[in-house]
Formats: sequence, structure tokens, C-alpha cells
Amino acid sequence: MKRISTLLFLVCSAVAVKSQDLPGFHSSNYAGIYSVYGNPANIANSRYNWDVNIIGVNASVGNNQVKYKLSNIGTAFGSDTLKSQLFGQNSGTVKALVNAQVYVPSFMFKVKKFTFAFTSRVRVMANVSNLDGKLADKVSRDFTNNDPDLPYTIASNDKMRVSVNGWAEYNVSVAREIIQVGPHYLKGGVTLKYLSGVGNGSLQIDNLKGTIIADQAKQDAALTNATGTIGTNFAGINFSGDNNDNIQFIGRGVGFELGAVYEYRPGGGNDYKFRLGLSLTDIGSIKYDRDITRSGTFAINIPAGQNFYLSNLDGVGIDNYKSTLNKYPQYFTADRQNDKSTYNVSLPGRMQLDGDYHIKDKFFVNGNVQFSLTSLKSKAFNSQYFGGFSVTPRYDGRIFGFFLPLSYNTLTKFNAGASLRIGPLFLGSGSLLTAMGGAHQADFFVGVRFGRLSHK
Repeated sequence: MKRISTLLFLVCSAVAVKSQDLPGFHSSNYAGIYSVYGNPANIANSRYNWDVNIIGVNASVGNNQVKYKLSNIGTAFGSDTLKSQLFGQNSGTVKALVNAQVYVPSFMFKVKKFTFAFTSRVRVMANVSNLDGKLADKVSRDFTNNDPDLPYTIASNDKMRVSVNGWAEYNVSVAREIIQVGPHYLKGGVTLKYLSGVGNGSLQIDNLKGTIIADQAKQDAALTNATGTIGTNFAGINFSGDNNDNIQFIGRGVGFELGAVYEYRPGGGNDYKFRLGLSLTDIGSIKYDRDITRSGTFAINIPAGQNFYLSNLDGVGIDNYKSTLNKYPQYFTADRQNDKSTYNVSLPGRMQLDGDYHIKDKFFVNGNVQFSLTSLKSKAFNSQYFGGFSVTPRYDGRIFGFFLPLSYNTLTKFNAGASLRIGPLFLGSGSLLTAMGGAHQADFFVGVRFGRLSHK
């Protein structure tokens, strides 16, 4: 792709490779080491004496424009489909999230009253926030005569954002029961995270006002009578796809997660009637050395009667936008205050409230509420989850579990899915059922783990 759409379609075409992680399965009492990711206190007094993760993958894409169906899921992620639907003539303000995680080998074990876990995973997140879809369509499309949508006037007060982040994390967790008073149990846990970033890239457009016109004499579209701000920010890998043969981890940072869980156990042992958990997850940041050759912010000032032709961006990769805009100082004024050598990218922090009720025998129902703690408005290069809630009825036995996650979030609205746990294997999707008729979210997860069950 060319022009501004390069980074946008990189975000959206990479989704073939997710907003709640591990929907359904995360609520299981037999999730083993995976329960630490939702709340580090979950592993205290675990059902397992030890547990080992072999491999796991969790990936999703969600947006407020495109609907995915099971019948055409194979073609739904193609760049042509995304271009026409996400950034088409009839699209409005576009929001999207891509979230992919690979859980590499990890282990958990008990030592007396403490439970320890050593985990690691590789993560990629991409966000699109408040992007004018029609604007993106006009900028990315080749000029055609008699375009009925031109002239197109933009009068946006939004902060348009596109960001991509990739990193690995290495985590140490410890948890234990803190208080026991009769049937009342309180557990606590903490996770310390070492973060290693592979790359960060972002595009921001603020308060853009202007008009895209058709210049029939030059057979080109042009931006005129325009004001606003445009900026790019990069570190690490080249997002235009060049010179990435030797990808390196160049960012460094630390983070933490905290959690507490209350359980009411009228029968003693590990069997509770009701469980309530509160956690803070993904708190921390990664420090990068800014690539000043690719990063910069410009004030836009294109007077009425003067034109910046969009063909000036033909064949220009998003990593080369700064050098290209520098060629037109009469229209784009560089902001030297944004050339700091380093910057910090925040993790997509969340606060989660989780409740679990034991109905009878092996039947449970779980409720989960998530609140996002980060924003892209002031720092376009951050990553951000969307807030939401879920309700998950489940059958949760030692060998077999079945989960029916029903969820709502501010990006993709209502979703219904299904997931399974059979011995060491688990797999599922948070949108499998709604995708039969069309859903704004497509996701899946699969993994293998095993452990030794406690006799308690």
C-alpha cells in the first residue's frame, strides 16, 4: 500500500496471524498456569501442585466497521476487502484493535503456602482510533475522473491515531493465601515483568480541517485550505517491510501486575461457593530510542488556492513520510520540540473485576468487567484495550470443561462464543457463535498445558 494507508493496512492485513484474552477458558478452575494472566492471586492454593505450559496462541481482530462471517472468514482479512469496507466511501469514524499473543513454555509450582510461576509471551498490538474512514479512502485511492465524492471537506476535531507495538515479556509471579477467618479466604499475588521491545510505530493526525479537490488538468487529487497537525513516531523495525532481516529487541522496560481474590468456602478445602477478584494488569512501560530519521511532527498550513498533490506520496513508505514532508516546508512546518531522543510506550493497562458463582456440582457462572487504563489521545504510540464485560456459564470438570462466553465491549459490541478444555488441550473463540451471522470481531485461541492435580 502507498501513502498514509501503508501503516493502516499493515495493521489490518496482519490480523490473520485480539477484548478479553482466552475468552471462557480464563474463568476455569483448571486453567492452571494460564490463570495468572488475569489475576496473579489466582494461582494461590491452585488446583495443581505444578503446571507446565507447552505452547499457546491467542489472536483477535475487532473493529466498528467490518463484519466477519464464518462463511467468508478466509477472505475477510484480505487487504482489498479491508480497504473497501474499513476505509470505503460509506465508512465513518474507524476504530480497530488487533491483539496477538504467543505463550511460550512456562511453569508453575507450589512451595509450602506459596505458589510461584515463571511465564513468558510474545505480543503484538495494533490500534486504530477515531480515523476518518472516508479521508483514508481518498488519500489511498488512485485518482479517477469524475469522482462524485470530490470535493471532500474534512472538519475533524478528533485525534486520529494508528499505532503498532511488538514486545516480549518475562514474568515472575508469587501468590499465597493471606487471611483465613472461618469460611472466608483472602488470596494475594504479584507479578514482576521484564519487557523487551522489538518495535513501535505510530501515525497521528490532529484537528484536521481542509478540502480534497480534483485537479482535472493535472489528473490528480489535492489537499487545499488545510490546517492541523500530522506526525509519525518510530523505533525498531521498519514498518514499510524493508531491512527487517535481523529483527532485534531494542526497547527495555519493567512492569507489574497486582491481584487479590476473596473466596467464600462454606465446605472447606478448595471448593468455594462464591469468588471475587480484583486485579491491575499490564502496568509498566518500554523505553525506546526514537529513530529521528523517521519520526517527526508537522503543523499543516496549506492556504486556499494552493494545492498539495497526493501523488507526492506515491510509492513513499510510511517510514519515509518525514523526509517526504520535509520537502514541502511551505505546507508542513516541523516541530523541533518533538525530537527527543527517547520515549516511553505504556503497556495496555487494565483493571479487572471478576466474580465466579458455583451453581451446583461442576456448573458455574462467571462475570468479568474490564476497564482500560491507557489512552492514545495524548500519546499516539501507546496501546489500548477497550472496556467491556462478559458473562460465562460453564461446565468445569477435572478432565473436561465447556464454556459459553457472552461479552460486550465498546468496540465490537455483543459477541457470543464457545470454548473447550479436554485434558491438556484447550481451544475456543469469543465470537464463534455471533460470527455465524456476522460479527465485528474474529478471534481464536488454542494451547497445550499439563500439570499434577492436588488431592485437596
